[in-house]
Order: sequence, then structure tokens, then C-alpha cells
Amino acid sequence: MSDMDITLNYLSEEKSRHGRMRYYARWKGKRVRLVERPGSPEFLEEYRAAIRKLREVMPTLPGPEVEEKGEAPFAAKSLGWLIERYFAESPEFKTLNPIGVKRRRRILEDLKVKHGRRGMMMTTESISAGVAKRSTTPGAANDWLKSVKALYSWAVKVRIVASNPADPLRKIKVATDGFHIWSVAEIAAFASKHPKGTRAYLALMLFLFTGLRRSDAASFGRQHIRDGVVRFRPGKTSTKTGAELITSLAWPLKQAMDACPPPSDSTSMALLLSGWNRGFASGNALGMWFKDRCDEAGIPHCTPHGLRKAAASIAGDSGASDLTLDAMFAWSESSANNQSRAYTRNARKLKLATEGFDLVAAALVGAGVIAREQTVSSIVAPGEGMSHGATKTMSK
Repeated sequence: MSDMDITLNYLSEEKSRHGRMRYYARWKGKRVRLVERPGSPEFLEEYRAAIRKLREVMPTLPGPEVEEKGEAPFAAKSLGWLIERYFAESPEFKTLNPIGVKRRRRILEDLKVKHGRRGMMMTTESISAGVAKRSTTPGAANDWLKSVKALYSWAVKVRIVASNPADPLRKIKVATDGFHIWSVAEIAAFASKHPKGTRAYLALMLFLFTGLRRSDAASFGRQHIRDGVVRFRPGKTSTKTGAELITSLAWPLKQAMDACPPPSDSTSMALLLSGWNRGFASGNALGMWFKDRCDEAGIPHCTPHGLRKAAASIAGDSGASDLTLDAMFAWSESSANNQSRAYTRNARKLKLATEGFDLVAAALVGAGVIAREQTVSSIVAPGEGMSHGATKTMSK
């Protein structure tokens, strides 16, 4: 925890059987998993929330849990001063989507903690060194460079600095396909370890048959299903594109929902619930939980995003067109946002996305990973038509 000048009580560090370090807030045998990066502001916020959860079930937990040393404000023209002004005044920062805001804030808060007392102008050489330090994970390095560039680009616009020292630098070219694409055998291994009726299986089917990223899957709920149709606007999608997922609720996902109904004591609308019977606090928290389930299934190299790519790959191999894939994964369209065409566009999306996810289901049925049951419940949002337990007969 050297990045922040704090002491955390009740913090436990444990190494998993795969060699990964994991962190928990722990008190007398009860624990809450922490998934944010140790030393970051998000980690401290998550830790405090975990302590509050422990106190709900163990009121005798003593405090204070965090001892923080007071710090003087940043001096004018220091890097910390510049970063705080950027957070408070930059229109570009304020209009980022929630995921972008969290990522940008995490990177610049980390920079502020480590170097905030220094002068506000970083050199091109020091920024280049920062990129090189992170080069083993090119995505993280590029995000870091993008954030620093954005900071100084704003500072130039408001005439705090004369030039952007990050301008001469370019992103690292990533010569890789990125996340591992799950094979059908790996999907089968996961389903064998976590069969229908478990929350892990429900998460597997949600990722496969909506194509949602983990951040969107964490916020997806039954309210997004109306009359058997899924409608969801991905959080990472700009509202200007009009991209939206519109598809019939795929029968494998419907079966998984029937087999894993929400607990009676949960007030969350989220489809995927944590061990506390609440929706996951973030996509990162869901991703870490799902990664643990992958470890248990003996496929530690697999990730939630790899399932999105697997669904696209299976559909493409089964003959899905580019337009079908666009509809399945809410990839943005270049067509004009014309109100008179809205209904026909949505009807086309519904038809194409449904056909695409049907191809994925057929491929998994053919491989023996899933099987269609004779009856499947009709899942609708609360207060809409049939109840959760209602059923209708469907042909195989």
C-alpha cells in the first residue's frame, strides 16, 4: 500500500493456487473480497464499503479501520494542483462516459499521489519513460499516455501551459488479437464445472447471448426485458451513434434465468448478483468474480471479454453477415439518425441479432454444450404481463 499514505486495519493478503495475490477485508472469519488495484483511491473506497458490510453482520468490529495522515493542499503550479483543476474544470473529462471517467481519474489520481508535489510540467522524456514502464501491458500504457495527453491538452486550451509535452509520443502498436477467444471446449468445461442453476452458468449465458461487456453485464437487469425482447444501450457507446442492443431473449439465457431465480431477500434489479445478493459494484468486480469461476473450471486464461469474442467468432463461422454481427454486438451504424427510419432500423436489428444468437445456440447444441428443454418460462420485467414463474410450451 505504498502508493497512499494510509494504514489499513483488517486487511488480509492471500495468494491463490494460481499465484495471484488477492485482498480481503477480514474480521473473525468473515471476509469481503477487494478487486480494485491496491494503493488506488478506488481500492480505499472499496475497502471502506467492505468494512461497512462486515459491520452489518458483525457490529462488534472495532474502529477506526483507516488512519489517514492529513496533507497540505497542493501548491499553485504543481502537478497535483493542475490535475485537481482538470477534474473540476475540464468539459472533456466531465462528458466522458462513466467507465472513461473512472479510468481517467484512476490514472491521474495515481500520478497526483506519486508526483503531485512536483512542478506541473512533465517532460516528454519522463512521459515516454512512464509509457515504457507500462509497455508489458500495452493497453494500460496507451490509456496512461492518453490520460496525460488529455490533461495537458486541456491545460493548453485554458492557457495554463504553452505546449503539450505528450504530443510527440504515439501509442504502442499492439500486435495481438487481444483477449483469448474461448473455444467451444472451454465453454463446455465451464458449464460442466458450473452447471445450469448456478449464478456462474447464468453469467456464462448472459455474456454469450447478449454480447455485453462486463461493465454492461453488471448493470443489466430484468427491467431490460419487455415481452421477450432485450433492449439495452451499452454504456461504452456514445449516445450520438444511437447504437443499441435489440434482440429476442435467447432461449439458453431464458433457461438459465429460470433455473437460477433471484433470491427472495434481494432488492436488486440486476440479473447477476454477488455473494451479498446485490448487484456487482462495478464491471471490474464482476470480472474478478467471473475470473475466479474460470480458475475453478481449470481455464484460468479465459476472461468475460473472451466470451463476447467467442460469440462473434461462432456466429461468423456459422455464416452470420457483417450486418448481423453489428446488430448482435450493438456496433454503431453509419446511417443517418432519421426519426422516420427509427422503427424499420429497430425491426431490422431485432431480426438480425436474434438470427445471430440463434446461430450461436445451434452451434453449442451441436457440440453438446447445451440442450433445449421442452418448456421455458416467459421472463418479463416486474409488473409486465406474466409472472416470473409462468411457462409456455416451446418446440425443441
